[in-house]
Amino acid sequence: MGNQKTKLSIITINLNNKDGLKKTLKSIDNQSNKNFEYLVIDGNSSDGSQDLIYNSTFINIKVSEKDSGIYDAMNKGIQLSKGEYLLFLNSGDYLNNSEVIDNILPQLDGEDIIYGSLIYESKEGSRVQHYPIELSLRQFFYDTIGHPCSFIKKDLFTRYGLYDTSYPIVADWAFFTKVIVKENVSTKHINEIITNFDLTGITARPENHDKINAERDRFLKENFSFILEDFTRTTGAVKKLERIQSSKGFKILKAFGVKKFQ
Repeated sequence: MGNQKTKLSIITINLNNKDGLKKTLKSIDNQSNKNFEYLVIDGNSSDGSQDLIYNSTFINIKVSEKDSGIYDAMNKGIQLSKGEYLLFLNSGDYLNNSEVIDNILPQLDGEDIIYGSLIYESKEGSRVQHYPIELSLRQFFYDTIGHPCSFIKKDLFTRYGLYDTSYPIVADWAFFTKVIVKENVSTKHINEIITNFDLTGITARPENHDKINAERDRFLKENFSFILEDFTRTTGAVKKLERIQSSKGFKILKAFGVKKFQ
């Protein structure tokens, strides 16, 4: 896999998640189109993951050494990769079907970030997560786009910096918010389900929600303080109006033709 003019590099981060890594590696090996570079960055696992990695002949670049966290490992992958676009597929996540890369490669055609949909998987079941075609501050204020279903031009990390490891849980969201909202890089939505996302990961754990919110608040205050108060007040008012408009009383008044509520 891969060549000198590689269009795509896929980077997998792993630490002691051998069972999840097996799923990820299988989905990579099953791709009908293998014209991409594949890197696995392991944090010196002790659960047998390293044997799995070094026995997988389709991995182009293998690293297994201690790191200071998920985004430190991702940054290593970025620096070692050769692809024009990067996709981060952490251990436990896997490509939705064997045709994903074949369908995607022709669509990686210029925009800085190209993103699709993903499937959230948990013990309770699975659901498809779609993201809006048009992105705005509101999208990142309340949500994000899916990291494992986004193809990011490597050049963005050269222009705007690597993942900021001072945000140990939300550095990918911080990067997206910075380059899309603040720097206005080009984006494109594609109608493809890219990845099945493992909801047992660090950002999905309920015990991390307070940490996530604290990191997000710190980033927004450091980067958007000049509009944050007005934006919060405005979106709060909009949400309140939406709740009123969806209420039973509002619908009754509208149904009776009260002009004020049309």
